[in-house]
Amino acid sequence: MEGAFGILKQDRGMTRFRRRGLKGVKMEFLLNCLGLNLYKYHLFWLKQRANNLMGKLN
Repeated sequence: MEGAFGILKQDRGMTRFRRRGLKGVKMEFLLNCLGLNLYKYHLFWLKQRANNLMGKLN
């Protein structure tokens, strides 16, 4: 779990929340985590696609 926090803080620059209140902070954190997961899935999808294309060339 620490890895995700480290990525959000260091790589994505999420050092402070921009929203106030617990509800706003929860929503901001949820959206950041969702964006991180979508990014990771996109990279996975690109790698799978590249592997499939390389397999067709051989």
